[in-house]
Amino acid sequence: MLQSPISTFAVAVAIAAAGIAAPAMAQDAGAESSSGQFGDIVVTAEKRESTAQKTPIAMTIATGEELTKNGVSDVNSLVNIAPTLGIAQNNQNTIITIRGVSSRDYTETGNPAVAVSIDNFYLQNGTALNVGFFDLERIEVLRGPQGTLYGRNATAGAINISTAKPTDKLEGSMALEYGYKNALIAEGMLNVPVSDSIKVRGAFSVHQRDAYRNNGSLSDGGLVRKGGNDDVSQAARLHVAYDSGSPFTALVTGEYTHVGGVGAVIKGIPYSDVVDGKLKLGSDRNWALNTQGFIDLTIKNVRANLNYDFGPVTLSYFGGYRTQDISRQNDQDGGTSAGFAFPTDGTTKTQNHELRLGTNGTGPFGFQVGLYYFSDHNDSLTNFQILGGAAPINFYTFDYVTDAKSYAGFGQAYYEITPDLKVEAGARYTREKKNQVGFSDVAGTYTDVDASYTGNKDTYHLGVNWQATPDNLVYAKYDTGFKAGGFQNGYTYGPESITAYEAGIKNRFLGSTLQVNLSGFLYDYTDLQVQQNDPVTAVSRVFNAGRARIYGGELETSWLPTTLDKVDFTVAYLHARYRDFNNNGVQYAGNTLPQAPSWSLSGGVSHDFLIGNGKLTARAQSRYQSKSFFSFRNIGTEMQKGYTKTDLMLTYVPNEASGFEILAYVRNIENSVILTTSEEAAYAGGYLVQFGDPRTYGARVTYHF
Repeated sequence: MLQSPISTFAVAVAIAAAGIAAPAMAQDAGAESSSGQFGDIVVTAEKRESTAQKTPIAMTIATGEELTKNGVSDVNSLVNIAPTLGIAQNNQNTIITIRGVSSRDYTETGNPAVAVSIDNFYLQNGTALNVGFFDLERIEVLRGPQGTLYGRNATAGAINISTAKPTDKLEGSMALEYGYKNALIAEGMLNVPVSDSIKVRGAFSVHQRDAYRNNGSLSDGGLVRKGGNDDVSQAARLHVAYDSGSPFTALVTGEYTHVGGVGAVIKGIPYSDVVDGKLKLGSDRNWALNTQGFIDLTIKNVRANLNYDFGPVTLSYFGGYRTQDISRQNDQDGGTSAGFAFPTDGTTKTQNHELRLGTNGTGPFGFQVGLYYFSDHNDSLTNFQILGGAAPINFYTFDYVTDAKSYAGFGQAYYEITPDLKVEAGARYTREKKNQVGFSDVAGTYTDVDASYTGNKDTYHLGVNWQATPDNLVYAKYDTGFKAGGFQNGYTYGPESITAYEAGIKNRFLGSTLQVNLSGFLYDYTDLQVQQNDPVTAVSRVFNAGRARIYGGELETSWLPTTLDKVDFTVAYLHARYRDFNNNGVQYAGNTLPQAPSWSLSGGVSHDFLIGNGKLTARAQSRYQSKSFFSFRNIGTEMQKGYTKTDLMLTYVPNEASGFEILAYVRNIENSVILTTSEEAAYAGGYLVQFGDPRTYGARVTYHF
């Protein structure tokens, strides 16, 4: 249940005092070696290989093993390992927030604020993020604008998903997991070195889980008794790598994902259940719906990474093609008092191509320059339906073909003034084109649509990095970023721009057994894009807020007091406010940006128990988040109260030679009711909410061979 702010804060303080924190928040703290010291994790945050502690970016890194143990199987569950990351949902669309910066425009014309990519292939829309995570090497969550190297739509940051690549070793693994609501997960991997120059790695993942919500009729009605928030998906990936020892190397990847079942469901909270300006949520498990929802999403992706090493420099190509077909239906009023449905059918075809030239070696001067092209073609049909008669009435119809293209050229260079002092500079030019043709029929008003947008923008990066000692890095940087302007439902809006200042330190002490990283930042936004659904008509629109300012700080620590113990703790403070936002004659200056909690705390403690030749690792971790809002209005009915979420895990390895690993877990021990959205819908007579996962538990057996 939802806790009071006082009791929640008390719990969080107690947890912090006990030293319990989320494991992956400590940057590359998961790479501790058997000697009891932190090792290094290689990252590509700057689009070249470096180690996390020597990379001047505030980031969260989780290895594939950490992701599995924390139940991170898709983008929505990344909050399990990155407490400063905010995840919201609207139906099947995922909305990501970093440091209070997000884009809630999940439509076919929308631009996200976080650049999400898998193996350097950029993912554009919110539904496209419904890709399953399996057989991963790591995930990097970069905090702060990344406008120079990542370009458009990275005003909040970037998320790099890196899959596990083929190796020289014949190996494989199988995993079987069973848990709450008959959750059944089967995963496998096989790596085969076909020859000295060709290596192949295949992996698959199958998820099947009953629904968390029961949405059948509580009376008669003859409704289909099927619930929402189930998990039905299948995915497979095949890597083929070529490396003969010559200057040319290649990696070609094919990937398939299917998501089925009911998918996410909405609950309607009537105005009569608004008490003292807050929602009376009732049960988060049982409520009746009179429309049976479903999702049928198929994603196919072919991508390649080609490299030629000329000695001083390497020329690289990253790119590919992706198709996404979706058909979905959901109850859009969240109950049985009305009969609103929201079916969508669409096909999206996406291309990414990047050509990059970068220096090799560790000399005092280095650079990378590149050209980038992005194309997205979306053909979609969406209806807002009224049910109850002999046939559905399409009250609204939106039938659009939308094309978006982006062209960019970028460069970034560094120079070492001394072996320990480095300066960086970079710039990027981006040109955007977007057009949409089709028609809309809104309550009988037919309108032909033929809209277009063209714009361009320069973004810059300046930085200075001082490696004071081999274990201590000090950095400061200046960045700019932007999101393109555009149009939506007959309205136009301008581009959004950000100017960001950040400074930080990354440290290791006590013989690399204590890691302490600290960052502080200040963002100034102009024309911040804000999306709002009209509560009466349900038609969405994007506004430009005049100005907004965000500042805050993050402290991340991890400690290995012994070779058998590990303790982490993270605290983040955020102050995110509109400075000028006049919307329909109402001034919202001083209001907090959506999904921008003032405080986020997390922590974890683990201990290894040596049992014969085996090892049992016990871990407890918890997260506290203060209240946050889902809209710029900052009202109690569109708010998530402060909450805690605590997980326990036990991992047993009989011995290293056996290849077996057994994991048992309980997640969200408090069974906290966590909202992922709350939005007023006058047409439905109240508010529409969605819920995060309840308490879950299960066990997983993995065999490596």
